[in-house]
Amino acid sequence: MPRKILDNCIACGACKEVCPVDCITAGDIYVIDQDECIDCGICEANCPVDAIIPVEE
Repeated sequence: MPRKILDNCIACGACKEVCPVDCITAGDIYVIDQDECIDCGICEANCPVDAIIPVEE
């Protein structure tokens, strides 16, 4: 499942730095392009505030 970023994102950039497919866009709250996400989970593992979760289908 692709991931999504929740409202508690602190925009630290940790997820964007480690994404192997560069599908995360910076902003006040970062956004994951779910069509580009390869479901590797690296972003979720590197988020210091646990703001990234799998998208429920």
